[in-house]
Amino acid sequence: MKRKVGIFDAKTKFSELVGQVCSSGQTVTVTNRGKPVVDIAPARCGIGYPMSREQAFREIARLRAEIPPVSKAEIRELIEEGRG
Repeated sequence: MKRKVGIFDAKTKFSELVGQVCSSGQTVTVTNRGKPVVDIAPARCGIGYPMSREQAFREIARLRAEIPPVSKAEIRELIEEGRG
């Protein structure tokens, strides 16, 4: 479940919210009069912020799903190409 924060609290505690989002990896929804207006979400690269083990495994799984599989023949060709 996403955490919800009112716009006034988000303004006054923005740095704290950003730190929590970066460390937990979870999105915070900012609301205005109870209606969602914007999400504060971690950047995909997240450089400079340590990932938890679970976050790292999820990111690896996401990346593996995006990369097309390579056949054994293609691997052999790349090996032979590197020896040339």
